[in-house]
Amino acid sequence: MKHIIFIRFRLRRALAGAGIFAALCLLTVAGIFLVREAAWEAAAGPHGAVPVILLDAGHGGEDGGAVGVGGLVEKDLNLAVTLKLDSFLRAMGYETIMTRTTDTDLHDSAAAGLRERKTTDIHNRFHMMEALPAGGLFVSIHMNKFGQASARGTQVFYSKNNPESIVLAESIQQSVVRLLQPENHRQVKPAGDSIYLLFNAQKPAVLVECGFISNPGEAARLQEDGYQNALAFAVGCGVLDYRR
Repeated sequence: MKHIIFIRFRLRRALAGAGIFAALCLLTVAGIFLVREAAWEAAAGPHGAVPVILLDAGHGGEDGGAVGVGGLVEKDLNLAVTLKLDSFLRAMGYETIMTRTTDTDLHDSAAAGLRERKTTDIHNRFHMMEALPAGGLFVSIHMNKFGQASARGTQVFYSKNNPESIVLAESIQQSVVRLLQPENHRQVKPAGDSIYLLFNAQKPAVLVECGFISNPGEAARLQEDGYQNALAFAVGCGVLDYRR
């Protein structure tokens, strides 16, 4: 009972900080979650059954990532959505770690040129992923860009090295479509060697391309606090569905 009261407190706190859309969605899943969370605790061993989730806000610092409509910089949107996702998952009882919480990167202090700084940055993110305990998950947040301005919609990429990665990717993709983008017909895709973190990951690992900053309409929505909340909520619900 004490646990249920505590979870309800977490939900009230999440509702207070969420947008209207996220608040309504939270109310619809709150009862289901309370039962599920209590069941997880009852079944947990001495170290607990709920996984640690490493949340990666792509790029940062001098690495701005893609540049979209009107000079919109990817790194800022990545961080904004990841911070909201972190708040939601913590409210749901997960332990999370973020690769970055400010506009910075993870390069080694001794790295000399830009190429070496980018290389050490991605390697340090990889080491954080590999250091996750058994059962840990990796979720990287990015924005997409394409030459044709009509391209739009969230798409999730997954690592081919762990069979759980595609399950997690499908769960997140379906959650985003169901809750936020019913017109989205994109399919999850395996990551190639151009996505270093997923290509080399051994833990369940996915990369969420939240939308196209080359599409004027989607770029505008991605800058809205309410839409970011809704998107973070949809991705978070995908993680919850994966745990069922």
